[in-house]
Amino acid sequence: MRLNSLEEILRFAIRKEADAATAYRIAADRASPGVKKFFEELAGEEEKHKKKLEEFDLKKIGQMRLKETKGLGISERADDIPFGPELTYEELLRMAIKNEEKSQKLYASTAKLVADSNLKKLLLILAQEESTHKERLEKIYDDEILTEF
Repeated sequence: MRLNSLEEILRFAIRKEADAATAYRIAADRASPGVKKFFEELAGEEEKHKKKLEEFDLKKIGQMRLKETKGLGISERADDIPFGPELTYEELLRMAIKNEEKSQKLYASTAKLVADSNLKKLLLILAQEESTHKERLEKIYDDEILTEF
């Protein structure tokens, strides 16, 4: 991956959000009726993220502050789950959590490879955004799945 400018990184992130929305729409089409709505909601969230990135003002990057997200640590303890039409709601949630974790790690690890402070900051902002998505999904998982036990 060659991301040498703020614009290239932003275009890459916009494509990733669009690809994720498309993947979730395809999953919704193939999923059972019980989980179809969940995938449609995830696709809608990814489309909102894409729009937010499209409206991102690169001139304001110097003013932006990074904030730490903690998450619940669920993704770190979960295994990858490949999509299949017979996945349960719990498995789909875990799959979505892992996808957000992978995106977060991609941006964070790429940030370590760049020297330019603005490029690094943009990548860390994108990593933070993915971490926020992961944290939100982990809370849903905790509230809806783990509380049953």
